[in-house]
Amino acid sequence: MRQFSKAKSLAARLDICPRTIFRWADQGLITRHKINARVVLFNEAEVIAFIESARVG
Repeated sequence: MRQFSKAKSLAARLDICPRTIFRWADQGLITRHKINARVVLFNEAEVIAFIESARVG
C-alpha cells in the first residue's frame, strides 16, 4: 500500500525543507495529490526515490 503524507511531516522525517517538496512538485519532478482546497499529499516512496536519484555518490 502506498503511504502518503503532508509536505511538512514528510520533510521533517527526511530532514529537508517543506518548501523544497512543493518546489519539486511545481517543477513536475514529483507528483502532487490534491485532496481538497487545503490538503495536498505526496507519495513518500516517490519523494525518497527522487532524493536518492539526485544524490551524487
